[in-house]
Amino acid sequence: MIYNLVITDRADELIDASVFYIVNKLKNPQAAVHLLDGISEIYDRLEENPYQFGDAKDDYLKNRGYKEALVSDMQYKIVFRIDDNTVYVVGLFYDLEDYSTKVEE
Repeated sequence: MIYNLVITDRADELIDASVFYIVNKLKNPQAAVHLLDGISEIYDRLEENPYQFGDAKDDYLKNRGYKEALVSDMQYKIVFRIDDNTVYVVGLFYDLEDYSTKVEE
């Protein structure tokens, strides 16, 4: 089954902010490219089968049906929810960040 992938505006903003931080503050454009490649890979996997990823670690989000996918070799996670055959990507967060208060319903 192919799932429709919807990237929310908020998720786009968070991705842009993370890439900006990595490139301009950390001065590591290679890491930014790696992050974007990892996000693209996860998007492909979400379209194929979003259920391959685990529930969100945060109980509040888990109880609302959110799941998360870790970006390979990085400490970033994509938070999403599934509604029928549509996957809504709601954010990209650094693993140590308290992201539960930043996910839009």
